[in-house]
Amino acid sequence: MEHHRGVRSQWMTSEQAAAALGVRLPTLYAYVSRGVISREVVTDPGGQRVSRFRREDVVALAQARSRPRAGAWSPLIESDVSQLDASGRLAFRGVDVAECAGWGFERTACHVLGAPDLAWHTGAGIPAPGAGRAADTIRWTVMRLAAQDRFRERIDPDHCRSVAISTVTASTVALTGFHEGTVAERLARAWAPDAAEARHAAVAQAVDTALSVLVDHELTASTVAARAAAGVRADPWMVLLTGLAAMSGPFQAGASRAATAVLREWRAGRSVPPAPVPGFGHKVYVGPDPRAVPLLDRVATLCPATAESVDDLAVRMARAHSLHPNIDAALGGLILAADLPDDAGEVLFTLARVPGLMAHALEEYPHGLRLRPRALS
Repeated sequence: MEHHRGVRSQWMTSEQAAAALGVRLPTLYAYVSRGVISREVVTDPGGQRVSRFRREDVVALAQARSRPRAGAWSPLIESDVSQLDASGRLAFRGVDVAECAGWGFERTACHVLGAPDLAWHTGAGIPAPGAGRAADTIRWTVMRLAAQDRFRERIDPDHCRSVAISTVTASTVALTGFHEGTVAERLARAWAPDAAEARHAAVAQAVDTALSVLVDHELTASTVAARAAAGVRADPWMVLLTGLAAMSGPFQAGASRAATAVLREWRAGRSVPPAPVPGFGHKVYVGPDPRAVPLLDRVATLCPATAESVDDLAVRMARAHSLHPNIDAALGGLILAADLPDDAGEVLFTLARVPGLMAHALEEYPHGLRLRPRALS
């Protein structure tokens, strides 16, 4: 601790603050970027720029984290899977989301899973389900594969990663009927069967970008749900199903439906809807959603008129409400530009998150039962 003339200083160094809070330095800086705690940057006697924290702020945060609070649960979990902050940065294991968008989904999924050399198979041999919501096909596939897995209870990393890859590949077959090509190519072929070769390639690239940027988004409700299931040693199939169930509503995987409807209405009437507007604004980002930027770039290559329409609405929304397009608006733009089914955004969101959910499970399994909040009666 810093002392001056025998009096304890009001300031703490980064190392002291991290130790007091029981977190790593990267986590402390993540708190700063997300507005959990503030810091002051000063120049030390050696001429180096360093961060310092008010002691009272650190103590208050430590106390807030240790006492029960009525009506709110704010778990702070360290994670290396993804890093985001309100300034508009998102990275998967340290790699910027824009770079991952250029990698393609398969490589991005393996990177998030922490094993870049995983082999992707075709997912053959899984029968297709009956009629229903397209995203239900993915959940249905998880159940079918779980029932066939002789090693279902294993939670070692190799088996968990195999569960994730098998779910994606088998779900792709069940959704499309195709066994060859990348996930994005098969989805594009199923959604745009009559497209010319060049058009199909452009749609596939856009779908691939959407899948890549959607792989993970830190501690959403669905990832916390998956972590909670992993904490009680649910098998990896059921961990996936837990997360997929938590994201299945209109506020997460299904949010692009409402955003697509807004874009259609805007294109037809050019009237700015009152806030809140589906597809605009985000609880984390104060500016543009970094996932939307590369996807909207793909939308522009598919249909410049659709991209221009989205841009026009974005300008109006920024002026009227200080809101920017999020990933749901970008998915809506993709659906309109490529003439995809209205539920395509939900399918892409659900399928893409499978590797991310499993990556969180892999982090959570070693901790055991720790996500056990108290209820205030």
